[in-house]
Amino acid sequence: MTATRRQFLQASGAIAASFAAAGTWAQDPYPTRAVKLISPYAPGGIVDLLGRALGDKLQRSMGQPFIVDAKPGAGGNLGTAFVAKNSRGDPYTLLLGASGPLAPNVTLYKNLGYDPLKDLIPVTMLAATPLVLCVASSSNIKTYTDLVTLLKTKGKETNYATAGAGTPQHLGVELLKQQLGGVESLNIPYKGAAPAVTALMANEVTFSIDHLVLVLPHIKSGRLRPLAVTSPKRAADLPDVATLQEHGLKDFEVRGWYGLLAPADVPDAIIRKLNTESVAAMRHPDSIATLASVGSEFVSGTPEEFRNLIAAEITKWRGVITKGGITAE
Repeated sequence: MTATRRQFLQASGAIAASFAAAGTWAQDPYPTRAVKLISPYAPGGIVDLLGRALGDKLQRSMGQPFIVDAKPGAGGNLGTAFVAKNSRGDPYTLLLGASGPLAPNVTLYKNLGYDPLKDLIPVTMLAATPLVLCVASSSNIKTYTDLVTLLKTKGKETNYATAGAGTPQHLGVELLKQQLGGVESLNIPYKGAAPAVTALMANEVTFSIDHLVLVLPHIKSGRLRPLAVTSPKRAADLPDVATLQEHGLKDFEVRGWYGLLAPADVPDAIIRKLNTESVAAMRHPDSIATLASVGSEFVSGTPEEFRNLIAAEITKWRGVITKGGITAE
């Protein structure tokens, strides 16, 4: 037998085995054993919190453990790629997806290694968290208008803190700069969001845009001053803080969003079952409380709605990233 024929038969056998496995999973009552929820970030963050809340409810309703398994690295790309490329057709390995590796990273990284819209199947959104435009309470900037005036007159002398290139914090400021007519300000990247917030409180940078859950305690303590929120409507925790849309930035929206996804080739019947159970899980009062703790309302919906969001966000951030000349590599 020639090498080419042998390789063809081996490949054919592998494909047949894959379809056979998918067929078996479609016919068996699902799940019949533990399910892994792959988190692309380290334990202790929003994704881990949401995954544990969801997993607890799914275990109760579906009768099998749903275990959060952290695979952090490369801005969330490693864990996302693990599910997208190494788990095809496997309904027992699901992804706790996040906005970064599912949308802007498609443009930020030249060799991402996966296509979110081809290699993954959206199940449902889990949460969408607003960001807040802040300055230190000791800053001379008292209002959003003060900041805009400063950026338009002395932008080159200003700077802002982020958790790194291409993060929601960075892209949020980049979108702000572009919508203000291309004002300038220098990105000061820190090794994570916590150091960036610390630098802002110390008034080492002019301003920043960061996740509500991170800045809210410091706003309440009086160390940070909120100027605006980046969500389409005001945050429940900051009802007196206007949105950037209210300040006149058309359609301005930046949120960290998170959801449940399966690898490609998982049978549709299982996707629909996971969607029904997950939506019900996130409606539970305990889950609503978890969502509130990270600044999110109930946002779970259909697989199609989640897929449309991912596609729209990829397109949106491609434009912002390309115009700003931003790279993460």
